[in-house]
Amino acid sequence: MGGHSAGEVAARLAVDTVAGFIRRSAESLLEMVNDLLDLAKIEAGKVDVRPSDFTVDGIFGALRGMLRPLITNRNIALTFEQVGEIPRLFSDETKLSQILRNFISNALKFTLAGEVAVTAELGMHDTVIFAVRDTGLGISPKDQLVIFEEFTQIDSELQRKTKGTGLGLPLTRKLAELLGGEVAMQSTPGIGSTFFVIIPLAIALENVDET
Repeated sequence: MGGHSAGEVAARLAVDTVAGFIRRSAESLLEMVNDLLDLAKIEAGKVDVRPSDFTVDGIFGALRGMLRPLITNRNIALTFEQVGEIPRLFSDETKLSQILRNFISNALKFTLAGEVAVTAELGMHDTVIFAVRDTGLGISPKDQLVIFEEFTQIDSELQRKTKGTGLGLPLTRKLAELLGGEVAMQSTPGIGSTFFVIIPLAIALENVDET
């Protein structure tokens, strides 16, 4: 069997490069469309909150399996830990999962080495504090002021390579509000960031769609 010529190899590499670019562009466009649709539905009051009973262990287990394929960098460890005893939650598990997936996928995207740690613990006034901490690039103080605003993206070399939509974090804020909670963050440039979502153990009845 003869080997491929240099021209054939170069042509195949070029095709693979173009195919990869098209795939990434399509994925980015689909992500933007989905985020825009979700935001539009929330603004129009068309998003139902459907609470159910679930545990922190349950949602952590589902996220662990779902996000494992995203860990392509062996220099990053993804860990989940429940701190102390946490009662069963009565909230919209799907929307909480969407918030945490966004935080975790961002952390994995902007962390070159180290750890992405996801924790949950009881907060004050019957709340649960979920935190996603990374050892990534960190975010400057001026960017921290606007990061939850729509179409806001941090200008960095890694950001330009990863191509975000600028809609994921604003969507998490609105989803958290639907659950009667809030999002927050802490970050130190060059050290890492922690994103929080704080929700009540049991969602208030006025937040629940009764149809």
